[in-house]
Amino acid sequence: MSKYHRAFKLKLAKLAQHESSRELGRKFGVSSGQIRYWSLVFQIHGVESFRHEGHPYSSHFKLNAVKSMQANKWSLAYCCAYFDLSSPGVLFQWRSLYSREGTLRLTSRKRGMPNMNNTSTTPTPSEQMTEKELREELEYLRAENAVLKKLEALAQAKKKKAKKRL
Repeated sequence: MSKYHRAFKLKLAKLAQHESSRELGRKFGVSSGQIRYWSLVFQIHGVESFRHEGHPYSSHFKLNAVKSMQANKWSLAYCCAYFDLSSPGVLFQWRSLYSREGTLRLTSRKRGMPNMNNTSTTPTPSEQMTEKELREELEYLRAENAVLKKLEALAQAKKKKAKKRL
């Protein structure tokens, strides 16, 4: 999610064609560099600017952007404006990753915790479990029960403390 709405960016990009970016920056509370970047994007793409529909960007797109920048000797800002990226920092990261680790590093990687879908949803019937498995399950359930009791006791203590404050 962008900090500024598309309509706001378009408005400032259009105004920057007639006013200085420094004045606009003071007036609207945006850095003059950011306004110059938006103005450049608007000059290249017109009213279709700031769409950013390519999220997440494919590895082919990333590689194309990095190689185009190198082949045409474009500045970071111009190349980002040409490809209508959200900010020059995105391309800077891609360029750094490409120079250090090559094309493999430009592939998208999953972020966050792995899914827990591989766990068994249907428990094994107790008749089919060995004695050792039954003892392990009993131990686990007792520990889980103790944790839940402790959690409940903490919640009650917190309520009592809150009542005493009133």
